[in-house]
Amino acid sequence: MTVAGAVWLAVLGAAPALAQAPAAGTGPVHERVQAARTDPQLEKKLLTAGRKAAAVCANCHGDKGHSSSELIPVLAGQNPDYLIEQARKYVDGRRRNVFMEGVLKALSVDETAGMAMFYAAQSADPQPNQAPALVEKGRQYFARICIACHGADARGTAHMPRLAGQHPGYVLASLKHFNTQDGVRSSTEMETVVRGMTEADMKAVAAYVASLP
Repeated sequence: MTVAGAVWLAVLGAAPALAQAPAAGTGPVHERVQAARTDPQLEKKLLTAGRKAAAVCANCHGDKGHSSSELIPVLAGQNPDYLIEQARKYVDGRRRNVFMEGVLKALSVDETAGMAMFYAAQSADPQPNQAPALVEKGRQYFARICIACHGADARGTAHMPRLAGQHPGYVLASLKHFNTQDGVRSSTEMETVVRGMTEADMKAVAAYVASLP
């Protein structure tokens, strides 16, 4: 069965539910990525599988992870470990999106690992035309509050997302999900942070990180 065919079977509920998720940074997909870091042949195999899987994702996330919609995240340049953990959250219900759950349940371990590696290898670009005054306000807020977790360059870590070059609309929407605790996104740390943010703060931070390379 093709990846595209499996996607639709999973969306319709044919894919089995995932068992209890392992701890962050562990599990078979993480293990394959880790092994590929010291095995060029495996790396090549996984990237080939990931590139094919990403062709399905391109319908929403764009070529090489550069989505055209403000509300669909840029995946280019994300840390592969972070992407894998988010994929697992969709599958086990910690992040909610019916279509994403179906797509990700349809992928094999190697396809998921390779897709994360493929997107991580793509370059992320700054989002143009951010208002300078808003960017400066966001820079100041980010330096006080966000830098400790997301890093001085906002490029994230294995456990924190890369925000540099992300669509400001997506960042703003994510912050609002954390603020309302509607279950679409969940993170104790982020829910605590956003309690101290006004919507103006959120828009400023979103503009600032979008402007970064």
